[in-house]
Amino acid sequence: MGSRIWCIVVLLLIAVASPAQEFRWSAGMDYFFDNMEYKASPYADARTLQGIWLNALGGVTWDSTHTLVAGVNLLKMPGMHRAVDKSEVTLFYRFENDRVHFRAGAFPRREVLSNYSDFFFRDSVNQHMPLMQGLFWQLGKDDNFFNAWMDWTGYSHAEARESFFLGFSGKASRGILFTDFQSTLFHLAGNYPNDGRYGVSEVIQGILSAGLEYDPGNRFRGMVSAGLFAGVERDRKADKTYRPIGFTARFHAGYMGVGTDNNLYLGDPRMRLFPEYGGELYRGTPFLRGSHYLQSRWYVSLIDSDRSRLRLNCNLHLSGGELFFQQTLTLTVAVGNLMTRQQPARKFPWMQIFQ
Repeated sequence: MGSRIWCIVVLLLIAVASPAQEFRWSAGMDYFFDNMEYKASPYADARTLQGIWLNALGGVTWDSTHTLVAGVNLLKMPGMHRAVDKSEVTLFYRFENDRVHFRAGAFPRREVLSNYSDFFFRDSVNQHMPLMQGLFWQLGKDDNFFNAWMDWTGYSHAEARESFFLGFSGKASRGILFTDFQSTLFHLAGNYPNDGRYGVSEVIQGILSAGLEYDPGNRFRGMVSAGLFAGVERDRKADKTYRPIGFTARFHAGYMGVGTDNNLYLGDPRMRLFPEYGGELYRGTPFLRGSHYLQSRWYVSLIDSDRSRLRLNCNLHLSGGELFFQQTLTLTVAVGNLMTRQQPARKFPWMQIFQ
């Protein structure tokens, strides 16, 4: 890990050598506590996850649109007996103006794919694998945009399989009316050199929906939508192909930092190849293995400032006629001038207990 840090330092020193460039930095931490009480579920295991990410980043900006960012991310899991349980390197180039946003390298997923639902990326994926490694391009922003991206998740060698994501998403709005879509293709191939142990598997899925959204940026926000969730799941070696399709609905509402986000799925069971491949092939919530699933998140924002966010959740999962509970606490703290906050800070009465 020490050699990685020295490489990052050297790159930044070279970059700041020119007086025409502006040096920027960021330091922070992400803490998560996730208690999943799923004891009776045939689809998800009951467990508790907890982790602390330390993020140290430096960057150089020039011409107000170009930025080179490098840094290190260290994960400490309480209860483990190592000082650092996982280390990741952030290293990417960013170009951004009023119309175009482009990134290449290893960069945080939450900064570019925040519009994707848990049906694509479950909580534990974002908690333990927060970085994308690939490309991201977006035209437009806010409520009218289209983006395309690639995330390379597995490099093939004798004991590892090649895998990657391709994705497209977008949104078009007019007043309170909107239509949006999210889609992914996950490709799981063989090892190299290929010794015949593995075949090729793919999961293609997409949600197309339309609805109403009201978010003036002050106290109240609300959104309701409905759409279709279609997909293809294929195991070429076993000659198995499934084409699940179903109905989805969303209802989100919030007032003064208290709110609820609800996602409903009704249709064909998904993740049909899960018994053979598990999380190696699927990154979405495992409750989609059933034909009926309701996810209801209830939250309160305890801190919502320019530099920190603290949020407490009580999540309900209705699957297979059973109700399961999940409690989460997430804290994000960042100082520095490298990353700009995507949403404005909001103040609510109970936040005064932290002042």
